[in-house]
Amino acid sequence: MRIAILFLGSILTYFPALAQTHAPSWEFGIQAEYGRDYYHKEAAPMGSYEGSDIDFSSSRSWGAGFYFERSLNPRWSLLGQVGYAQKKVHPQLFHEYNQTASQHLLREVHHRSAVDAGLRLYPNPHSKILLFVDGKLGANVFMSVVQHERTQGRIVRGNVFGFQRVAPVASASLGIKWSRLTVSAEYRDDLTVSKRIGGMSEVSGRGVFGKVGFALFRGGM
Repeated sequence: MRIAILFLGSILTYFPALAQTHAPSWEFGIQAEYGRDYYHKEAAPMGSYEGSDIDFSSSRSWGAGFYFERSLNPRWSLLGQVGYAQKKVHPQLFHEYNQTASQHLLREVHHRSAVDAGLRLYPNPHSKILLFVDGKLGANVFMSVVQHERTQGRIVRGNVFGFQRVAPVASASLGIKWSRLTVSAEYRDDLTVSKRIGGMSEVSGRGVFGKVGFALFRGGM
């Protein structure tokens, strides 16, 4: 988290350089991601972790969405993203773990959406294959939890176990861009813990993802 904040801060320090006169351009595209999230249950004053895991990860996380990039000059651009993701975890690890109940749960999938924005730097702007690093700030929105129970089937929990739905997140990426294709690796870190109503649990998360993007539309002004 600190690395992402320091990186974004260093970019903003050099913001006057973005005002150089260059013909701006933009592109709009789609992107997909695949990776893993890692979670930690923070110590909550009223919580009890006896019989439960405090550190766990998703078995898989995948998502898709859209991005918009606006060039400020050959080296710098503004970046915005919006997406949807599914995260498969072992049943009840987010909730207070119950061994008896979990034996009847076959799987659990979390549905989330996210939006973020930031700045991207291209250190070799005149190359055919562009390298880039970027830093972004945004929000992660917990939409719903879908559990599959042995006898009842599909159960949708819209209250997301009482956790806060929206959490601020910081991210940093390293990648390459060739023509319309973008390939990158991204690290994300929650800026705050997500508290559960009643003070029973506090969960923080981070994740590592591989991403592929493709520009659908490009233009200049």
